[in-house]
Amino acid sequence: MIRAFDPADPMAGFEGLEARWWMVPFFHKGPVSAWKAMCTNARLETVETTAAFREPYKRRLALIPFSSFIEYDDPPGWKKGEKKRRWEIAWPQQHERYHVRFFAGLWDTAHPADHDEPLTSFTFVTGEPGPVFSMPRPDTGKPLHTRQARVLPLAQGMDWLRLDGGVKALLADPEPAGGFVLTERPRELNAGD
Repeated sequence: MIRAFDPADPMAGFEGLEARWWMVPFFHKGPVSAWKAMCTNARLETVETTAAFREPYKRRLALIPFSSFIEYDDPPGWKKGEKKRRWEIAWPQQHERYHVRFFAGLWDTAHPADHDEPLTSFTFVTGEPGPVFSMPRPDTGKPLHTRQARVLPLAQGMDWLRLDGGVKALLADPEPAGGFVLTERPRELNAGD
């Protein structure tokens, strides 16, 4: 996760740190296992009003760097309990300057009862899906996903960290600059997955 040293002046410098995915908000004081709310993703439509995300959205924005990510869907004939189909989402080769992209994220620090040290954690911001995610797959007739993490190239990522009140508009378009390439990646090629 990348965050600004000073959220009030993000251009003054950044730090990269390991953090827990599945945000635990600052107001949670019990053990981490007692925090049951699904905070892996913050819905763009309600990020300003949901209790767990409201304060981080105002003051603690983050970028989560990656070069590709994985989504799963049900292959034709899939039955509950069977493995799902694995898709890698990456960028067209002609957009090499966009090789590393960033999920728009929020972070928070909690002081859970079962931790000696503060716990920093994060969540991704998701919204309505763009065409690659919402288009029905030819073989199943179903979309890949009904939600989509917001992906930013570096310049937009720097704008996301500014906290100037206009950052939500950066996430309105689900299709990042350069677009997406969707490639099936069978599990056999990725041992341990």
